[in-house]
Amino acid sequence: MEIYDLKHPGRELVLEACGLCLGNFDGVHCGHRALIEELRRQNAARQQKLPLGAILFRRPPSLVLTGSAVPQLTTLEEKLELLREAGLRFVILYDFEELMGLSPDDFVTKILIGECRCRLAVCGFNYTYGAGGAGTAKRLAETFGAAPDRTLAVLPPVTDGPRTVSSSAIRAMLERGHPEDAARLLGRPFFITGTVSDGKHIGRKMGFPTANLAFPEGGLIPAHGVYVSTVRIGRRTFTGISNVGVRPTFESGDTANCETFIFDFNGDLYGKRLRVSLLRFLRDEKKFASAEELEAQIRKDIARAKEYL
Repeated sequence: MEIYDLKHPGRELVLEACGLCLGNFDGVHCGHRALIEELRRQNAARQQKLPLGAILFRRPPSLVLTGSAVPQLTTLEEKLELLREAGLRFVILYDFEELMGLSPDDFVTKILIGECRCRLAVCGFNYTYGAGGAGTAKRLAETFGAAPDRTLAVLPPVTDGPRTVSSSAIRAMLERGHPEDAARLLGRPFFITGTVSDGKHIGRKMGFPTANLAFPEGGLIPAHGVYVSTVRIGRRTFTGISNVGVRPTFESGDTANCETFIFDFNGDLYGKRLRVSLLRFLRDEKKFASAEELEAQIRKDIARAKEYL
C-alpha cells in the first residue's frame, strides 16, 4: 500500500485523480468494509477507473478535541494493514489539527477536490467533517457531488439485527467481555499486535510459559479475564489461552497486559511480533490463594479452551 504523508516533503500525491473512502476507520469493521466495497463497485462502473484509497488521521480526533482519546480498537499501523487487506491501494495521512479549523466547504474545495484530487467519494450516513463537525453527508452531496465529473455515494447504516454497526458498539461489547459479539461486527476477531517482552517467568515455573504483550498506548483493553485465543506468528497460526489483566495473584499493580500460553508451541518468542486474537471469554480474572490453586485453574481453562476449539 502506498502511504502519502503530506507532512513530509517528497511524499506529495502523484495521482491525477482518485476515489476515496471517508471515515474514521477505527477497527475497520463491517461498516467500514461496506464503504470500501461500495467504492470499488462505483469505480467499476466508471469508464475511466481510479486508484482507490482513504484519508486517515495520525492521531484520533478525540485526543485533539478533548485531550483524552476514546480507547482505540486499532493502532494506525493496524488500520493500514486492514485497509490494505480490504483492497485499498493508498492512504493519505493528515494531522487532524491541520484540518479541524476548516469550514465544511473549505474542506471540500481545498482538501478533497484540491489536494487529494478526489473525483469519487463514499461515506456513511452519519459522516461529519469541517470545523465543529458541521458538515454532513447531505451537505457533501450538495458541494462535492454537485459537479458532473464528481460522484458521491452515501451508504445507509450497516446493521446487526436491531443494532447499527459502529466502533462504539464494538468497544462496549469488548469491555463487557463479549468478544464473539464484537467479532460479528468487526467481521473478524478483535486482536492486539505487539512485540513479546520478557516477563517474570511465573507461568514458565508452573509449566505454562506465556508470551507477554503490552496493550498499545490509547488502545482499548477488553474485560479482564481469560480468553480462548489464536496467535499469529509470522505466517503460522496457533491456538491458546490469553489472560488480560494485572496478575493479581502475584502483583498489586494496575497496568494490564495480555499473557498468552500457546498450545503445541516450543521456541523463543522474545522480541518477536505477534498478533493475538481473542475468540471467547472463559472467566473473570481473580486473585488465587496460592500458585498451586492458580495452576489447577489454568489446567481447567486449557481443557475448556480445547473443548471450544
